[in-house]
Amino acid sequence: MLDGNKNPELYREWLDFIIDPDVKDAFLHIVGLAATSTRYACHIQWKGEVRDFRFHDIASKDQPHAFITNQKWLLFYFRPPAVRTNGQARATLEQELDGFSETPAGEWSIKLRSVADVRRLARHINWHIA
Repeated sequence: MLDGNKNPELYREWLDFIIDPDVKDAFLHIVGLAATSTRYACHIQWKGEVRDFRFHDIASKDQPHAFITNQKWLLFYFRPPAVRTNGQARATLEQELDGFSETPAGEWSIKLRSVADVRRLARHINWHIA
């Protein structure tokens, strides 16, 4: 679900910031997934100069995922809580998603450039409480 009280004006601003039409569609798709999630409370915010979108697990209060909005891609992160619980999925993510990398902090990042990329990613995330 989206936290509509936190910076709702940023959704349109960030959509306008994206210059690639396929990335605009990917942004709308992933925000739609976040809006309909029953597992995550999500919000959009500035973190310094970074356009940061966060996924907070409602039950644990952890922040397992985030993405950064850029003009030509979305940079999606598996943060430490997700890496710890999905360690076995690394090889599959690397194989199925272009642009997979590991940060020096041990987080995984994936460049999303299309709705198809978001759909491939979505298969690896449990968006809903069982």
